[in-house]
Amino acid sequence: MVMKLTTTNIVVIMSALIVLSAGTTFAFTQGLVDNNSRLSGALFTGNVKVTQYDGAGNIIAYRQSDNHIVAQGMELIMRQVFDDINFSANNPNPGINWDVAPTGEGQVKWMEIGNAGEWNLLYNDTDLRNNTGGSCVRQNAAFTNVSSHRMPVDPVDCLVTDPDGSTCRARMNVTAMASFSGMQCSGALDIDEAGIFNNFTSGELFARNTFGGVVLNAPDTLALDWEFTFTDS
Repeated sequence: MVMKLTTTNIVVIMSALIVLSAGTTFAFTQGLVDNNSRLSGALFTGNVKVTQYDGAGNIIAYRQSDNHIVAQGMELIMRQVFDDINFSANNPNPGINWDVAPTGEGQVKWMEIGNAGEWNLLYNDTDLRNNTGGSCVRQNAAFTNVSSHRMPVDPVDCLVTDPDGSTCRARMNVTAMASFSGMQCSGALDIDEAGIFNNFTSGELFARNTFGGVVLNAPDTLALDWEFTFTDS
């Protein structure tokens, strides 16, 4: 998945009309270019790694596919940054402000798996196509994150070797990790989709992903690593 917001050099055209007492009109036009501007934007990329382990800890299946942030997920990002961003019309709980929930349930951290048969990823998805149900409930993800710069890392080096900022740009990596027990999610289910939400039972869907199905049996464990990278690129 790639979400990109792009800005380019802006040429501002200014026109001034000077009217002389003799009645003659002169037009003055000047183009002003900000030479410090460069082709830039924000890239939000990600992928999901799905690893299945048997009871002895051996890897028996592995899947990796691109991430898909849905419209509700984009709104969740914008609401954290900007004021007066509305909830989606598809928000299942419009009367609840998940951003300020006292238990922190407004944060994106709840993973869920499903077995709908790899339905298409749509921008307006608000849930999984078919969650596994029963005791196979959403799991609270753990997170790791690293803030860094592209090489060279030292900002002083950036000023010396990269004055135009073409390689020294801010970057943050976040990985959400959760696992599902075959004891709770067994029944030879063909798991092929996952979602990450901002509430443990309902709330809003941030991202949804599909992958080649894996059969999760009782001794097995299914681990999901949901990686996100935000780069000023």
